[in-house]
Amino acid sequence: MKSLSGNTRDDSTFGGLRDRTIKSLREGGHGRVNPFEIKDRCAGLVEKFGVLNRDDLAGALQSRLDSLPKTRWNPDVLSLLLQLSNRPLESASLSDLDGLTTVFSPPTELTWEDIVADDPLTDEDVWGEIERGYHSSGDEEAFDGSNSEPTTSTQATSFAEDDFAALARLHIVKPDATLLGDVRTAQETLSRPSDNSDTNTMSELTLIRETISMLRGLPTYLFSVGTGGVVSISSNLCIATASKPMLNHVLSNFAKIGSQLVFLRHWTQQKRSEAYVQSIQAAVQYTTSAIDLNIGRLEQRFIEPPDSCVVSLIDVRIEVEDFTRAAIHLSSIIVANDRTSNGNESPSFALLDALYEEACIADMAGDTHLFSAIAGALLSGVRTYLRPVLLWASSGDLPKQDADTFFVRLDEEDCPLGEIWHKRFALRLQSGGRACAPEVIQPFIQQLYAAGKEKAFLKLNGHEADESVVDIVSLAARLSMATVNERLTTNSLMPFDELLRELLQDCFGATRPPDTTTSRTVMLEHVDLLRHIHAFDNVFLGNAGMSLQAFTGSLFGLLQRGSSSWHDKFFLTRLAQSTLGTALSVDAHCVSVSVLADDKPARGPVSRQLDRIKLAYAIPWPVQNVVRSEELHTYSAAFSLLLQIEYAAYVLRPQTFDLRKLEFGWRSAGPALQEALSLRARLIWFIGILRSHYGTVITTHANGLRRGLEAADGIDSMAETWATHDKHLRLCLLLAPNVAPLMDAVKHILRLSQSLEDAWPSLLDQSTSLTAVTRMAAEFDKNLAFVTAGLRSVSRAGGETALEALAERLQWNAG
Repeated sequence: MKSLSGNTRDDSTFGGLRDRTIKSLREGGHGRVNPFEIKDRCAGLVEKFGVLNRDDLAGALQSRLDSLPKTRWNPDVLSLLLQLSNRPLESASLSDLDGLTTVFSPPTELTWEDIVADDPLTDEDVWGEIERGYHSSGDEEAFDGSNSEPTTSTQATSFAEDDFAALARLHIVKPDATLLGDVRTAQETLSRPSDNSDTNTMSELTLIRETISMLRGLPTYLFSVGTGGVVSISSNLCIATASKPMLNHVLSNFAKIGSQLVFLRHWTQQKRSEAYVQSIQAAVQYTTSAIDLNIGRLEQRFIEPPDSCVVSLIDVRIEVEDFTRAAIHLSSIIVANDRTSNGNESPSFALLDALYEEACIADMAGDTHLFSAIAGALLSGVRTYLRPVLLWASSGDLPKQDADTFFVRLDEEDCPLGEIWHKRFALRLQSGGRACAPEVIQPFIQQLYAAGKEKAFLKLNGHEADESVVDIVSLAARLSMATVNERLTTNSLMPFDELLRELLQDCFGATRPPDTTTSRTVMLEHVDLLRHIHAFDNVFLGNAGMSLQAFTGSLFGLLQRGSSSWHDKFFLTRLAQSTLGTALSVDAHCVSVSVLADDKPARGPVSRQLDRIKLAYAIPWPVQNVVRSEELHTYSAAFSLLLQIEYAAYVLRPQTFDLRKLEFGWRSAGPALQEALSLRARLIWFIGILRSHYGTVITTHANGLRRGLEAADGIDSMAETWATHDKHLRLCLLLAPNVAPLMDAVKHILRLSQSLEDAWPSLLDQSTSLTAVTRMAAEFDKNLAFVTAGLRSVSRAGGETALEALAERLQWNAG
């Protein structure tokens, strides 16, 4: 103290200065140097030694820096050493470190004589009032109120409380080398090469020790691991308590178990690209880890044996076979799958299928332990496989990873919007026609396929569902062993395959969007599919009678006058938009008319010219996915037939007024005119029957179509309903290819109306011969008989009652 302050003990300020100094030292919480700077300087010194090719010196310095006990004085000590160092690269020698090793001796016990020797308790300040801030928190707790007397702690502190390494050395217990004597002797015996004539007698404890090491996958002297991980016995041994064949049999069983465990450990370390196979590997690795824990408990029993412990190799074999049974079965499943799936399209699915089958068998057999192991591996793989499946079902997005093995593939990425539902995506099928998916997913393939297509369709239609409510990870986590065990506890008679199917159904059902955002709701409410269907009926099928009459009246007038405007598609389009386009639910801008080119003379029968007129209606692309076409071919052909019927009636109508101008009566008319009038009446009758049949078919099928579309649950069922409607409509109106001869006969009868109209003027002045009229009547009768017979044949083959009713009416009226 005198060397620092210049004051002696006799000075009056010595005591206070000493107390404040001690207080400052005790309360100081930080070193007097920058610890980060010291750390950087030491690291730079190590790096410098390495750069200058003194790795030995750098390693020695770094190892000692790492082994320093963690105290707050380290920066100060290192700073002092760095300041004292002088050219350490040239001056340092590693051999000098050997002289620094000293044996640590515990400090002598501190006595009161040692304490008061340098600082006797005779100073007046020692017995003065002690400042409260002087004491530690433990000392302050000794005070109980202002009147309490201060106490002084008499407990001595540790001499080197921060030297943890020194304190640890006091508790080190040196092992007894003699305890490992038997182990070393056994290892020397086993390591000696032996032939068939040399038999080593070993203790059962030694064999158990070697067996446990082998089961852990460690190298042993008793067992060896050959090619393919096959474990075999490498020593010729015997024990005093069993015969040699019995011993070989037991060791062979251990070797088989070891081979299976070696295979499992090797298989779990293989790199597989499929995520669900990696999950199966993790589950199998969990099973092998559980085996290692059981082996550790078995080993602990022989390391610290209880009083009643019996060393028996047979008992160990029974216990090992019990806790490795599930792993052995898993190994056999994987081995069999690897052998049978070489060259197959999807061996990973074969593994899932094999695990699924074996889990069902174990559940039916009531083997709980085996079922838990196999079902755990299966569910682990299925959970991972379900993540891209649930992503597809909830968002319509195909996975990027494992896309080549996903059961849905991108078929035509740039297909037209009108075919996007049917052509953009397709199922990926294997060679046998089975979907490329595990067996547990097969019952839900069509459901999942339609769900993903529905989400993709809704996105394009601007009705994307809220995907944030679908937690894929939590949905997949429902397929856990905890859930399975809980369900089996509630209903122990439920088979595992049925239970798994229910869990999958619940999982997939959670991806369904609300009813307001399904494809059915969007098509019926937002796209307004039924309104477009109603527009088709009004435009093509003549449901809007006034609009049709306005269009046909103008068109037929142009044809009879020979105006060139009748084959001007722009004029006809404006005419159709101003007439047919005014009907209910019809968008006039969607109506258009085109005229097909004709290589025959421009001037010909009007009925043949009418076949060149094609009416079209622009269909929105969502509706095209239902009707499966941009054009309504059946409706267009029906409209063409309707034009033929209406024109036949149109040309026969003016003849009624001509008959009123005749000066003679019906009986005084010539034979040709009488035959013509009879033919005219029969033509009017035929046209009336066709109109009635046409209207009945249109009304019946329109109502059925509307009910089917309203009851449909998605676009697939809507498209199927439309296809069925289109097929029946085409057949009932005789527009199908297989009834084309009947339609030709019907059109031939309708053309007789124009033939009669052409001959009518000459019939009135009775200049036309009877032969010409008789020939037309014969053609009528011939074609009518053909149509009637054909309708009966088609109705019996196809079961169409409308055609049967039409045939009945034609035959009855003909009679």
